[in-house]
Parts: sequence; structure tokens; C-alpha cells
Amino acid sequence: MSSRTLRRWAASACFALATVAVVTVGFVQGQIAITLPLFVGLDGVSVLNATVAALSFTVTLLVSGAIFAVEVLRERDRGPYPTTGPEIAAVVPSYGDASALHRSVESLLDSDYADVRVYVVCEPGDDATLDRARSLAERGRVTCLVNDRDPGSKAAAVTYAVDRTDAPYLGVFDADERVHPTFLAAAAAGLDDHEVVQGRTFPRPDGLLESITYYESVVLGYLSHRLVSHLTDFDMVASNALAMRRETYDRVGGYDPRMLTEDFDFAFRCYEDRVSVRSSFAYPSEIEGAHTLRDWWGQRKRWMTGYAQVFHRRIGRFHPVASPRSATSLVFCAGAIFGNFVVLSLVPQLAVLAAVGASAVLAVTVGTLWGICLGVRLLDARLGVVDGVGLAWLLVPVALPFYSLAAIKGIVEYPLSWEGEWFRVEKEG
Repeated sequence: MSSRTLRRWAASACFALATVAVVTVGFVQGQIAITLPLFVGLDGVSVLNATVAALSFTVTLLVSGAIFAVEVLRERDRGPYPTTGPEIAAVVPSYGDASALHRSVESLLDSDYADVRVYVVCEPGDDATLDRARSLAERGRVTCLVNDRDPGSKAAAVTYAVDRTDAPYLGVFDADERVHPTFLAAAAAGLDDHEVVQGRTFPRPDGLLESITYYESVVLGYLSHRLVSHLTDFDMVASNALAMRRETYDRVGGYDPRMLTEDFDFAFRCYEDRVSVRSSFAYPSEIEGAHTLRDWWGQRKRWMTGYAQVFHRRIGRFHPVASPRSATSLVFCAGAIFGNFVVLSLVPQLAVLAAVGASAVLAVTVGTLWGICLGVRLLDARLGVVDGVGLAWLLVPVALPFYSLAAIKGIVEYPLSWEGEWFRVEKEG
């Protein structure tokens, strides 16, 4: 039996053990009664730990949701935005995206901001995407590049394009990303007093799985960061729906092609370098979500394997004296990883509440999750970026634990069986 097979078996066994351990600990912990103080001189009230966990989750959701809504509505009132100004070099790395590439290129060219040039970076041998990029370049303001210097990663593709433009502003977008017409104009205005403007992306909710993925991106992709951002100044800087100053990209060092999740690594380096980031969520970009359960699972497992890789790097570069933010950076990174264990542990704790008849607490927790998802969907419908509402939001409480399982699988595999491979979602265009 090969060592690779043994490592894969070991990873599967550890994943099973980790899952059982989290569920068991959550169930046991949920049944522990704790005493909460009320007022000085009065006896406290005894409640189950499951109640505290559920209500803490609920309050966090409510506060984060309120921050998100205020940010969106406030940004909608900031306009009008400039339609011309410093040139933005919009980089679109592309591999195997012949059917989807038109979404990003055409939406960028149709932006309210006129001074944008699109750089499509293709991979050697990807003739179908290269042909599509060349045909799109016929519209003008599109440059088609082939990354024959260091192919094989999104990070290297972005670097290749950046080296071939002297534009003062840079943008990075996915090939399947339909960019909101106002985003670049809002980003250009934001770059007057910030170094980076990070937009929002949402999976196109055109099917059941795709709609669940949309709500998942709301709860885990954006709401989970808002409270942390306001308390600590840490903002996620991704590699899509992004605009930044060129000197900032150069100073931080750009994306690292050795990292599986190059944007997660870049975000922490931006934080440690005290880069000023503005979030721009009022003009979101539509991307293509996973269409099959295999793609959904593989994509999330890849994300968390990459997060574990970044955590590994952060440990190696921990130096609170030379870099005062390296300690908090390490804490945030650990939270993004081990938060998945916390989310999974909520499932048995909610089961404890159901078993003891604490239906009110259970209803408040699930109802808040439903309300947040429905509220954001209605807000997006009001903004005109999605059609209708549907009923998929009802399945979110069931879907989130499966996200945690995929995340834990990726985290466990990183030290045991990951050999540098990565999973790619099929895009339909």
C-alpha cells in the first residue's frame, strides 16, 4: 500500500474522529448548567450552556446584519460617483472559462466608469479561452495576455498583468463575474481616501443549490466579518470585486502563487501592513455558484485547506515585536478556521434545547437566521441585483452544518494528505 493511500486513510479517519468529537463535546457541553449573574446582591439565574451558545449566535447575527444593512444603505446615498478619472486596469485571470469569460469582460466595459482597460490573462494551451478572449478584445479596451512566464495560478496571472500596465489603479475580477455597472465608479471614489476598495460577490441564485449557496455567502462570507471588521479594522481583501492603488499592491507584495487561497493570505498581509480598506457592498457582482454537490463540497474543502495553509504561514511569521499586528492576525486566522468547529457544535446544542423543551430559544435562533437571510435577499431584490425571493432560505439552518463538515475535512487534510492539488468548479457561463 502506497504512503499516499495511507495518508488519505489517515485523513479520513481523523476527519471522522474530529466530527464525532465536536458533536459529542457540543452535546455534553450543551447540557451543562451555568449561573449567570443578574444584579449585585441578587442570586444569578441558572441556564443551560446550550441556551447561552444559541443566544450568543443570535445576537452576533443580529448585530452583524444591522451593520451590513447600514453599510449598504449608507453607500447608496454617497453618490453621484465620478464617471472618469485615473485609469483602472481590470485584471481577469482565466483558465477553462471560454463559456463564462464574456460576463466579466462585457460588464467591465459597460461600467459607468469610462477609464477602464481590461486585461484578460489566459494560460498556455487553453486555446478555447484564448480564442474567446481575442474575440472580446475586438470591442476595444481589452488586452489579451498569455501567462507563459509562470503559469498555473491565479496569483501569477494577476502579477503577469500588473507587470504589463502602469495604470495607477488595479482591479481584480473573476472570469465569470458580472460586475455591477456602478462598482468601478464607487471604487474610484473610494480610492481617493482609501488604499483598497473591496466589493461583494454573490452566487447567482438560479437553482436550489445555487440559492442555498447565495445565502451561505451572506451568512458566512460577509455577515461573519462585519462585526470583526468594526471592532478590529480587519477587512477581508479578496481576489475578485476588488480595486486598489498600484503602490499598495507593490508595497504589500501582491498575491503569492504558492498559496492555495492567495486572497486570504493577501488579506492578512494587508492588515499587518495597515492598509486602509473600504467595503463596498451596495453594488455587488454576480458570480456563478456551484451547480452540483460535488462542486459545492470540493470548492469549500479547497477554501479551508487554503485557510489552513495560511494559518501555517502565519504561525511561522509570528513576530509581535517586529509586526505588532501579527498576534491579532494569527487570532483572526485561527478564528476563521476553528469557527467551523463552533458552528458544527451548535447543532447538538440546539438538539439539547429541543430535547428539554426550550422551544422559545430554539425558535428565536432559527427565526433570526431565517430573518437575516430573508432580509438580505429582500434588500438585494430592492437593489435590483436578484429577482424574487423563493423559499431556499428555509434550508439555510440545514446547509450551514454541511459547510462546516466540508471545512473540517479540508482543515484535517492539509497536514495529513494534501499534496498541492486544488479543486476547480465547472462553470457553465
